[in-house]
Amino acid sequence: MRDKAESLGEWQRMPETLQTALAQQAMRRAALIIAEQAELFAVQFLSGTLQDRGASDALMLFAALLRETTIETLTPMGSA
Repeated sequence: MRDKAESLGEWQRMPETLQTALAQQAMRRAALIIAEQAELFAVQFLSGTLQDRGASDALMLFAALLRETTIETLTPMGSA
């Protein structure tokens, strides 16, 4: 098993364009995971599993904003 220093060294040896592409993909995936979790949480409010005090609408809006922002700001490299 590799240690952290070895992994960091491998990362630093990668071309900057590859580092950027991998970082953007990781950010895109993280944003989509957060959006999915917000929607699942909102569904729990809507189904009555949790007491809703207006949070479901806010969570749905948050999820939509995350997705829209992710699409607009983290478009794949080389796409126009």
